[in-house]
Amino acid sequence: MPRLYKQPDDFEAIIWIFSTEEGGRITPPYNGVRWDLAYAEDEVSAAGLFMIWPDFVDESGDSLPTDQALPIGVALQARMTVVVDEMRSKLHRERISVGTEFYCHEGPKRVATGTVTKLTGLFAERSPTQRSMG
Repeated sequence: MPRLYKQPDDFEAIIWIFSTEEGGRITPPYNGVRWDLAYAEDEVSAAGLFMIWPDFVDESGDSLPTDQALPIGVALQARMTVVVDEMRSKLHRERISVGTEFYCHEGPKRVATGTVTKLTGLFAERSPTQRSMG
């Protein structure tokens, strides 16, 4: 499985999924999970959560399977995609850079933490056909 989403990714990150003991999920997540992202420096509120979804990948850059639980307690590589195109230009292009730290949320609950490792398509304009997450 080369890519989970049709839409181009905006940046890459390393993500650490919290164990139950760290306050994370009771059941393991799977690739394709649609977590919201909050910048680590921000106060968490509903207005501070953004639809930026991970596509967890292996060392070859292929998407991990969607039918196998993601490992807990290890650093996972992910391609990250800003879902709302307008937010890319109005907010995220100014806030995301290599080293930016963030949390992944399920509602108000933090379930993972991450750090941006590489900018990919964040500053590229998307064509209308690339705006679908598919």
